[in-house]
Amino acid sequence: MEQELLVITNMGLFHKVKSLWRFPKKDEPFSEGTRFILTPETQREDRKESNTANAIDKTDYLKKRQYTRYPVRGMDVRAHLLFTEEIELCNLSLNGACIRTQEDPHVGEKYLLRIRDEKISRAIRCTVVWKRKIRSNGSMHKEYTAGLQFHNIASDEIVILKDYMRNSGTPIATRLSDEFRASPLRFSFETKTKAVLKCPRALNVKTISLGGMLIESERSPKIEGHYLMKLPLPRESEPIRIKGRIASVIPRKEGHNLRFDIGVEFLAMADPDRVRLNSFIQTL
Repeated sequence: MEQELLVITNMGLFHKVKSLWRFPKKDEPFSEGTRFILTPETQREDRKESNTANAIDKTDYLKKRQYTRYPVRGMDVRAHLLFTEEIELCNLSLNGACIRTQEDPHVGEKYLLRIRDEKISRAIRCTVVWKRKIRSNGSMHKEYTAGLQFHNIASDEIVILKDYMRNSGTPIATRLSDEFRASPLRFSFETKTKAVLKCPRALNVKTISLGGMLIESERSPKIEGHYLMKLPLPRESEPIRIKGRIASVIPRKEGHNLRFDIGVEFLAMADPDRVRLNSFIQTL
């Protein structure tokens, strides 16, 4: 009798274990337990389905790039766009300004300074006349101070700029000795005073298609940033106008300098410009 009870108990335990290791029903996902009893044939089918899914993902990725890109190195094709950078305004006069920036400004390069004030509606044309690197004290971020010289400020802008300096700045009593032209009065600003520096750039185009292009730059724009661009083509009098999106930014070393390969997706382009671009691509 005891042996019969033992057999029945063992049979019950066997059925419980068997239920845990059962094969799933049709269309039922595999459980953790059933993974370990898959036959080699079933495992191969599972891997095959995984590889098929990866192939589909790759196909979808390739479909996103609808057009073949063609190299244009050596043809001096350059994309013109406007980089925008937020800066700190240190001091200001009618002749120029001193700024603090994390980007390395180029002496002699032309910029547009946009002071963030509702009364100042236009950007001021300026040129970098000097720069100095600020000691970073071990920080990974480099900072610079730079002097800007203003050009061709209209009379109405001068009046607005004077009002802004008096209302927002503090007069500097001592005369500064720097590369600026003589100025009757200069105003200093708190370090949190912000402005925007816009820099037009002409960047080399490496490859191009009807859907986008790859350009190279010494500066890194923001991913997903939208830019209005001009693309002059060889033997064309008018540039192509494009609205583009920064799709990728890949850093690379070039000697001791860091440069960036920038992938641009074309978002908008007039139909006549698209026809002209397509004609140019057909010659590559």
